Amino acid sequence: MNQVLILTRNILAEQEMQQKLQALNYEVYCSTKFFERCSQRVNTVDFFQFFQYVMLSETICESEVMELVPLIENPSIRIIRKVETQATEMDHKLLEEGLLNAVISKEDSVDELRECLYTLKRELAGKEQLDKGAKIVQLSEKVSLMRTNSLQKMSLSPEDNYKLLDVMHHLSQTETRILYLLIQAGNQIVTREAICHEIWNEEVNKSHLASLSSTVTRIKGKFEQTNLSHKAIQTLWGKGYRINPELLDRIQKNDALNSVVSNG
Repeated sequence: MNQVLILTRNILAEQEMQQKLQALNYEVYCSTKFFERCSQRVNTVDFFQFFQYVMLSETICESEVMELVPLIENPSIRIIRKVETQATEMDHKLLEEGLLNAVISKEDSVDELRECLYTLKRELAGKEQLDKGAKIVQLSEKVSLMRTNSLQKMSLSPEDNYKLLDVMHHLSQTETRILYLLIQAGNQIVTREAICHEIWNEEVNKSHLASLSSTVTRIKGKFEQTNLSHKAIQTLWGKGYRINPELLDRIQKNDALNSVVSNG
């Protein structure tokens, strides 16, 4: 049996969803207290390991979701955002960044919920092949959105690598240095403070942090013209930045791309 943890401000607001999940033979644990513990940043890592799915209720505001997601992040857990009727711009952004695995509506039927969870389960097991090139996949007639697997293998043409190379040639020196630092870190997260210290070589201040945020946004924008499945740089709220695994893999396997970053 699969276990679902629903984090909420009001348990009564989750009764309908809980019934739908239980009808699908999911074991559901619904908690306001555990949500409060997470909000207070009390150590909760050990507790999350008992669940395959963590659902963030529509009673939790967007800023709280952004704080919660990094605390939950685990390759063995699928993070789902539940909304009232429609996904917000922030929900879409978190999907594209790979920080959410799906968005569902409280109005989704049992059938739609079943298919969404089954697809997530197959993705987790590495068995699901979603539409190539699509950033977000629509799974139902209502909301039910899912991001594609960020590690999905895609066939690359010479033109794909040319576009990537062209973008990297148009990065500024600071942008190239930031990209280089993230590549050097591999799949590890690099804190904003660590990047600022490497770039400006002095005590980090608010001006440096603001400049870093703007520079990372510009880097993401420049890479949008390529065929990357997700943003070039992943923002992990409260933790720092990490390079898109797909971009990392392509740079490491292409001497020309690797040379641009290394010599930048």
